[in-house]
Amino acid sequence: MATPNFFQQAKQAMELRSQVKKIQKQLESQTVDFENAGVKVTARGDLTVAAIVIKPEVVDITRLDKLERTILDNVNRALKKAKDDASAQMQKMTKEMGLDGLLGG
Repeated sequence: MATPNFFQQAKQAMELRSQVKKIQKQLESQTVDFENAGVKVTARGDLTVAAIVIKPEVVDITRLDKLERTILDNVNRALKKAKDDASAQMQKMTKEMGLDGLLGG
C-alpha cells in the first residue's frame, strides 16, 4: 500500500516537471547578445544561435582567418552567457520550490 508521503513526492515531481517545461519554453524565446570586433551573435536560452551579424567594414578578404576566429569566439561566449542565464533561472525555480541544491545551486 502506498503511503501519503509517496503521493506527496509524486505530486512534487510532477510539479517540478511542469515548471521545468515552462522554463524551457521561456528559454526558447529569450535571447542574449554578445558583440565584439564588429561581429554580433544572438543566442537563445535553449543554447541555439538565433543570428550572426557581421558589420561590412570588418570583412577583410585577406584576413578571413581573423574573422573566423572572432565569429567562433563570439558564438561560444554568447552560448555561455545563455547557458549561465538558463542555469540561474533553473536554480531560482528550484529554490522557490524548496529544492535547493537539486541542480547544483
